[in-house]
Formats: sequence, C-alpha cells, structure tokens
Amino acid sequence: MSEDPPLETVVSLLDDEYARAILEATRTEPMSANELTDRCDAALSTVCRRLERLEDANLVRERTRPRPDGHHDTIYVATLEEARFHLDEDGFSFDLRRRDEDAADRLQRLWGDL
Repeated sequence: MSEDPPLETVVSLLDDEYARAILEATRTEPMSANELTDRCDAALSTVCRRLERLEDANLVRERTRPRPDGHHDTIYVATLEEARFHLDEDGFSFDLRRRDEDAADRLQRLWGDL
C-alpha cells in the first residue's frame, strides 16, 4: 500500500461530514456512488468528489461488482479501521490502521502487476 497521506489531509477528510458518512457506510458494505448518494443524502457530484479524495488518501478502495446482465458496477469499501492522533514534544503525529487485504484485493493487486 502507499504511504500515509499528510496529517492535514486526514484531519480535513475526517472533519468533512460527507467523507465521514461515506467511510461509515462503506465500512460494513461495499457501495456504489449512486448507493452512497441515497445513504449520505448528498448529490452525486459531492459523493464523487469525496470518494476521489478518500481514494487518493488510501482510505477507501475501488472494486468491481459484476452484475448478472454482464455489466459491472464500481463500488467502494473503506480501508480505514482506526486513526490515532498523538501530541508530543515534536508536535502532532498519527497512525492509521487499515483493514487487512482480502482475496479480492490480492487478486486485483496481482492482475494489476501483470
């Protein structure tokens, strides 16, 4: 996985009500952007912007959900499990704990490396 985003990015995302709602919704169930608009009571453009920022910070992961009709949906799942912030003599620091990779994540990573 990529390195952690800057502290300011994490704090900004966690301070945003829509980003928090997306993280909460996708923590237990992968959801599409359209599904998230209903769950978060937000416009599709708002959800898409937040998903882009969350994905750039490696706090959500994009996946593909096949449909019986042969088409596929892009869905998102939260990767963030825990965030800890520390204040010491050197200033603020933080640790992010992410969910373990599952079989779908490993396959996607392997196919991406080919």
